[in-house]
Amino acid sequence: MDPITLEVLGYRLGEVVHTMEHLLFHSGYSPILRESYDGSATILDRNGNVVAGSGAPYHLFPYYYTAQYIIERFSGEIRPGDSYMANDPYHSGNSHVPDVAIVTPVFYGEELIAFCACIAHKPDMGGMVPGSSGAAAREIYHEGILFPGVRIWSSEGINRDVESILRQNSRTPDEVVGDVRAQVGCTQVGGQRLVGLCDEYSPETISEAFDEWIAISQRRLGQELEKIPDGVGEGTAYLDNDGVDLDQPVKIHVKLTKTGSKVELDFSGSSPLVKGPVNIRPQSTEAGATLALIGLLDPQIPINDGIRRSVEFRNPPGRVTHAVFPAPVNNYYPTMHLVYCCVQQAMAELSGRAVGPAALGIGGNTLGYPKARTGLPAVQYELQNTSLGGTPRNDGTFGAMAMNQVTPSTSLEILESEYPMRVTRFEPIIDSAGPGEFRGGLGYVREYELLSEAKLSIRMGQFRFGGWGVHGGKGPRETARAVLNEGSPAEELLPPLQTRDLVSGTRFAVRTSGGGGYGDPFKRDPERVLADVQNGYVSLERALSDYGVVIDPTKMAVDPARTDEARSSR
Repeated sequence: MDPITLEVLGYRLGEVVHTMEHLLFHSGYSPILRESYDGSATILDRNGNVVAGSGAPYHLFPYYYTAQYIIERFSGEIRPGDSYMANDPYHSGNSHVPDVAIVTPVFYGEELIAFCACIAHKPDMGGMVPGSSGAAAREIYHEGILFPGVRIWSSEGINRDVESILRQNSRTPDEVVGDVRAQVGCTQVGGQRLVGLCDEYSPETISEAFDEWIAISQRRLGQELEKIPDGVGEGTAYLDNDGVDLDQPVKIHVKLTKTGSKVELDFSGSSPLVKGPVNIRPQSTEAGATLALIGLLDPQIPINDGIRRSVEFRNPPGRVTHAVFPAPVNNYYPTMHLVYCCVQQAMAELSGRAVGPAALGIGGNTLGYPKARTGLPAVQYELQNTSLGGTPRNDGTFGAMAMNQVTPSTSLEILESEYPMRVTRFEPIIDSAGPGEFRGGLGYVREYELLSEAKLSIRMGQFRFGGWGVHGGKGPRETARAVLNEGSPAEELLPPLQTRDLVSGTRFAVRTSGGGGYGDPFKRDPERVLADVQNGYVSLERALSDYGVVIDPTKMAVDPARTDEARSSR
């Protein structure tokens, strides 16, 4: 295909997926979808290969598995007007039960030409606790109702039998059903837009463009890999535990072998499958690992199935990185986050390309209320965004998630207007960033005061094991933690995985860690350290101990002579 037509079609396909994403977020019912944007949209070719996507990046690779399952399960029965629903992590590509996928085939006349699909996180899909994702889950059945792949929509409209089952198994039926219908609608619109492109260019041209864009991503990743010397790098990190064997850390290990334009990622050194819900399916391992590669090599490479063709995985079943049925997987994100950090650690060891690791301790917490502002039961499901690590050019971004930087924290106004609680604190924590020539992003404290009883499910990662720095940078001094009634005689530290019944008046706070630093902190521009002190990011004491910068507290100015002396004496 000529490059001008290909470039134009690339933007046109981007317009389709961005339209789908916009419709999804603006017609969804639940706050986690319409406010936190925990969803995505994609176009796949007729064989189920991802061509283009938008939204949460870590969703985009696993669509392949969902599409393959739908194609196989409904072989010969896929019809115009159909939409299929799946949320079983052992059959489709979603990471855990609350992530519901909708796949809609696209026909041009009677010919199947593509699929439009989306994934959106649901506030509650049944299971042991509000929000479905519970610390006490010991098998997948504890984590909510499973749909391995069903026809939710046809040319006649909604499948009311399936919708009734879905409604009957959720604590928030209106939100869940509303979100599912929004998903169906956005994929149907995406299909209509693709048909319009076929009218304009021909289905053969669109199919050729699909193949070309996949090939371009494969070629660009291979070209970036060829710039790096062949060799081997390794990365290792630990979760505190699995919520069951509390004295047993869970190891994530990757051995990265780069040869020419290919790379092999071997996770066989990771811990065996564990009892608690921190196991992850292969699609989550692959998503975290490939996003780590793209982030270091070239973030502008389009995310599609071309990436998959340059990366070989060794991830044997029965590892924590390759859960086997019926192991629980609901707290997948902290584990996938460590996969991401370990791959970047291995790349830094091998190639010198590096960024400070994003803050550890990440996760998602839920509060289930018997009666919300509406008078109905409700689930407050929040992602605990952290901060990114330092880079060779900039400090780490505050309040952004690695792999999912498009997902904001839910606004305080929305929380307080919809749930019986108030947010009493939400602010950065001084000295929480990993020091470096470019420091990490700061951690923060976010505290809630309950105005009714609630069931809390805390699902986070590393409270014991902290992050690290790269190329001379340092990790943050403090790890993440969660606490009840902080600063009172009833103060209680919580473990990273637990479900608790709380009474009205309880205060629940999350303190996140900061991102890791990049480069020697003593090479940081003293004026930047001064600005950090003035902004309340770094204390005078840490300016001296971490950065070797002496600041006159009365003038709030750098003392150059004493700073040179402090730095040289190190």
